[in-house]
Amino acid sequence: MSYEALKVLRPFVKIGSAIAPRLTGNLAFKAFCRPPHVEMDETQKKLMSRAEARLAHGERQRVSFAQGDIQTYRFAAQTSPSKGVILLIHGWTGRAAFMAAFVDPLTQSGFDVVAVDLPAHGASSGRTLHIPLAVEALHSVNMRHGPFYGIIGHSFGAAVATCLIAGAVKHYPELPVNRLALVAAPNSLPMLFHWFGRFLGLSEKAQGWFNANVLRLSGRELSTFIGEALLKHTQTKTLALHAPDDKEVAFSEAEALARAGDHVSLLSLPGLGHRRILYAPQTVEAVRNFMIAGSS
Repeated sequence: MSYEALKVLRPFVKIGSAIAPRLTGNLAFKAFCRPPHVEMDETQKKLMSRAEARLAHGERQRVSFAQGDIQTYRFAAQTSPSKGVILLIHGWTGRAAFMAAFVDPLTQSGFDVVAVDLPAHGASSGRTLHIPLAVEALHSVNMRHGPFYGIIGHSFGAAVATCLIAGAVKHYPELPVNRLALVAAPNSLPMLFHWFGRFLGLSEKAQGWFNANVLRLSGRELSTFIGEALLKHTQTKTLALHAPDDKEVAFSEAEALARAGDHVSLLSLPGLGHRRILYAPQTVEAVRNFMIAGSS
């Protein structure tokens, strides 16, 4: 659901929070997990057309999991033997094509690459998405295409990647990798939930029910989902790339991730915002070099 539609609902949410907090909190969570349709301008459409053309050269496979199926695109390393498989995870309202700039540099450097459309995105099934659902789907992708040498995630996809390797969702074990690259990554899910609740005008009780969905779906409390703590737990070699001018995820989130320990490095990329950072040559080169450094 778009922010414009949510703004229209705010008066009704405030009333519902007062008279039916449980129902309102649960309905708010459903809205929170429904990716909106995003219109692209002409420049974005041209970029996407080129990216989709790149995906056409990959091996397309659908991977089934308990709640649907996920579209995958696999690209073979251009040298032999392969140095390992790198998984690309796009962000909220994105699709595999958004990560296409990484494909050629990585395959030319000797890596197999697997890109995915997350549930409710691109060619994958479903209408809703949340971190536990993404983790479940990607465990099935790992069974088909893994094990993974490294993961590159953007925004929401970066948060999913961190939860995936740390075993943050109960009943799904840690999925260890050698290298993790987080592009424009958020740090705190509790902070995001708090912001969304205030945006909608949820009462304290309704917010409690909204938050309780995390425990219901993941088997963990909301407080578990803080990237800094999860990275500290895994000790995975990590590169966080972030633009100080990012208007969707504050640069301070990346600074928090970097506080997880010496195994996390922060690369500031000024002027690239939240989405342009994915296509910037300096981003792609930094991630490529980071992945290569761990394979030698």
